[in-house]
Amino acid sequence: MKSAIIACAVLILCVGACIVSAVDAVAEHGKQVYAAQKCAMCHSISGAGGKRLALDGVGSRLKPKEMQKWIRTPKEMKSNTTMKAYPNLPEKDLDALTSYLLSLK
Repeated sequence: MKSAIIACAVLILCVGACIVSAVDAVAEHGKQVYAAQKCAMCHSISGAGGKRLALDGVGSRLKPKEMQKWIRTPKEMKSNTTMKAYPNLPEKDLDALTSYLLSLK
């Protein structure tokens, strides 16, 4: 019985580690999307990048759907924004970029 409990605990830890690793991989892809889309031309993270708007802490200020709306249709979020819309960003890239931005807490 004791060995079964230990085996279950090890299995749970392994599954948890795999999930964390998968989330990290998605966020890493999002970081690459951030670079490829040249977001740092206007936005900064930890002082690196443009000075229009720092994204530090954005992951604790916005919900995922709000973030995606800012990326896809920024004028719907703020009518006088100068942010460029990214309506054709592939869904996989949008999800990854959102995951990366959510990690900025």
